[in-house]
Amino acid sequence: MLVLLFGSIALHEPVRPSTAVAAFLSLVGAILVTDPFSSEGPTSIVGAILALTAAILAALAYTTVRALATHVRFLASVLSFGVFTSIVGLATGGTMDLFTSASNTGIAVAAGLFAFCAQCAISKGYEYCTAGKGALVRNVELPLAYVFGIAFLGEIPNVVSVLGGILVLAATLIIGYEALENERQRDTE
Repeated sequence: MLVLLFGSIALHEPVRPSTAVAAFLSLVGAILVTDPFSSEGPTSIVGAILALTAAILAALAYTTVRALATHVRFLASVLSFGVFTSIVGLATGGTMDLFTSASNTGIAVAAGLFAFCAQCAISKGYEYCTAGKGALVRNVELPLAYVFGIAFLGEIPNVVSVLGGILVLAATLIIGYEALENERQRDTE
């Protein structure tokens, strides 16, 4: 939803009320997913702030990737993300944790491979669809993350977290419905 909001602002287009409502629901949902009111106190608040920061930065990144999609090959944006992440990771000593055990290394390699493939897919996808549509499809990550968290990690989300997920999905439905209506109107003209 933030991609749509940032895209409208960047293109100097008026922000539709439904986009603003969806962005607000999405932000509130993202905060609730992290459950900042849990008994963990400041730790959960920091988690909520970091999640909100991640949502805003990801929206800016994917809006930028979409802007580049018609000018450069998709692997150029993947390479830029990878190089930047590698430099920052090396500079901050982030690689030291990888070598403390074989299982850490295996998990880190798997995570890196999944992230690389995901970035390739989304960057390539932005050659064929708008930033908003790409971002809408990416919202499938939320329910999948819940399912994978339950299945592989035994993490059962609490009510506040599920409510946040529902708000994010509601925002997705608002924007998705509006996009379908806009396409129908264009087809009938």
